[in-house]
Amino acid sequence: MVDARILLGKILQRFQDRSVSQVVGYNRFGYVRETNKAVIVTREDGKDTPIPFSKMIIGIEAYQNNPDLYLEGPNVLRDFGITRVNSPVWSLLHLLDKSDYC
Repeated sequence: MVDARILLGKILQRFQDRSVSQVVGYNRFGYVRETNKAVIVTREDGKDTPIPFSKMIIGIEAYQNNPDLYLEGPNVLRDFGITRVNSPVWSLLHLLDKSDYC
C-alpha cells in the first residue's frame, strides 16, 4: 500500500497544477496556497478555508482501507471525524482515481 503522505503529495500537486477541484455536480474549490499544515481553498462563496493535512490523511487512509467509499458522497467522511470541511476534502480526494487508493 502506498504511504498516505505520498498520495497527499500527489493530490496537492494536482490541485496546484489545475488550480481547482470539482467533482461534477458538486461545489468547486479553488487553490489559494499551502502552509506547512494545510492547504487553503477558496469556496464558491468566496471564503478561504484551511484544509488540514491531517484531515486529508484520514480521508486517504479511509479510502485505502475501503476503496468503495470513493463512490460515496462527501457525507461518508463524517464517519471518520471529518466535519465542516468534508466537502472540500472529498473533492480533493477525487483528484486521484479510485485505483490510486487500492
